[in-house]
Formats: sequence, structure tokens, C-alpha cells
Amino acid sequence: MPAIRHRTIDIDGLNVFVRDAGDPTKATVVLLPGYPSSTRAYVRLIDRLAHHWHTVAIDYPGFGLSDPLPESPTFDRLAEITGETIDALGIGDYAIYMFDFGSPVGFRIALNPDHDQRIRGIITQNGNAYTDGFGPRVAALSDWWANRAAGQATIDGFVSLPGTQMQWQAGARNPEHIDPEQALADQRVLDLPGRADYMKALLWDYQNNPPQYPKWQAWLRKRRPELLAIWGKNDPFFAAPGAEAFRDDVPDATVILLDTGHFALEEEADTITEHIDELMKKTFA
Repeated sequence: MPAIRHRTIDIDGLNVFVRDAGDPTKATVVLLPGYPSSTRAYVRLIDRLAHHWHTVAIDYPGFGLSDPLPESPTFDRLAEITGETIDALGIGDYAIYMFDFGSPVGFRIALNPDHDQRIRGIITQNGNAYTDGFGPRVAALSDWWANRAAGQATIDGFVSLPGTQMQWQAGARNPEHIDPEQALADQRVLDLPGRADYMKALLWDYQNNPPQYPKWQAWLRKRRPELLAIWGKNDPFFAAPGAEAFRDDVPDATVILLDTGHFALEEEADTITEHIDELMKKTFA
């Protein structure tokens, strides 16, 4: 396996943690993690991709080993810091892997004029950009947004260890395939002082993402990047119709539905790697 380089970069006074591997002169794929996780969730994927591609994974502010923002976090700020990190790493054109929170972060970066034409390919793994993709477990968030006091107990449970374990196992073909240390590692971050409230602020801000979907979809229609929607079809958060919907704006998108759940890499890392390799070859041939 290629060695993974671990580094911390100063971005706007924040320490941002990055894992990267592979030959930096080769085409780059940037991996954006989901909630409540970090680049730790991508180690197996990095091991597989870095044989052929420069592979970079970035912890958002307040996630994993990156410093939290000093102010209440928003997806706008996560995207700004993440985009600046990509620039600081000297990355030119690249493909981007969007999982869960990676979609609202990644599409905001795509709309940045400095990145608009540099994003040549998109891999969306249960990263939603269409209302078609909302699964039944998004209802708890919607109820909270509609009545914050009434939904608060549910959201408090969401940032607890049982809530984190539930997310990792959601839709899995076999829960024994899910490494229990993944949830424990995420929870250690959530249990840091102030971090649960930080994450709840982001979950509250998530309601500002669906109104942005038309802008993201317009970008897809305009840019027509190589696009792979490879989803765990049993995900109760972001459901399979959300993957199919990408063909509305990128008709030649490749859509693959796998018999797994939200954290699809835990059960389908090899299959996902194979399809990413195909996309990278088509994009950067």
C-alpha cells in the first residue's frame, strides 16, 4: 500500500488536517467526508486509489483533526476553508468525491469561479443534490427545522454515541461489516467541549442546502463533468432516487446502486474503487 502523508495546513488561522497519498504529478481526486466523520473513514479508499492517482482527503473545520471555526459553523464557511485548502495544496484540475456533507460542501466549491472549471469529474456517493433523494430518516431533521423545541431531543440523540453508531450501520447489508471503531473515533470528536453544539449548528444550517439545489443542478447542466453516482441503495438518509436524478442534468452519468447503506465504503470499497478508476481514466486520459 502507498504511504499516506499526514499534514496540517494553516488556513485563515485554522489548522486543517489533510491526508494525501500517491504521486502528486498524477491526476488528483479530492475526498470530502460526511457527517459526523473525517478523513479516517477514507483510509481504505486512499490505499486503493493511490496506486494510480494522487489522492487527497480533507477534514472540514471541526471534523476529525481540524480546528473548529471560531464562529457558528455554516456550509458556506466549510466550503470556503476546504476550497482554500485545495488551493494551498497546489492542486490544479481535479475530480471530487462527495459523500453526505461532501455534497453541499463540494457543490459550493464548484460554484466558486476559482474552481468552476477545475472540477473535471464528480463521484457522488450518497451525496444528495435533489429533493428526490431525501429518505425517511431526513424527516427527523425536517421536523426539527419546523419546530426546534419539539425536535430537540431527537437531535440531541443524533450526536450521542448511539446516534453515531446508527448512522454508520444505517442500511448496511451486514452490520458486522461495519468497523465499530469508526463510530467510536467520530464520537471522541463529538464529545470534545462544545463540539456537539457545533455539529448541531451545522445540522440546523443544513436546511439552507435544498434551496441551493437548482444552482448546483444548473452547474451540472452547464459544465457536464464526468459523473459517477455510486450509492448504497439501502441508505435511509439519502435514497436511491437521488442517485438516478443526476441523469436529469448529466444524461450520460453512470449510476450504480449497491446493496449496502449510508457508509457504503465499509462493504463495497473494491467496487467503488473500480468505478472511480474508470471515471478518472475517462476524465484525465
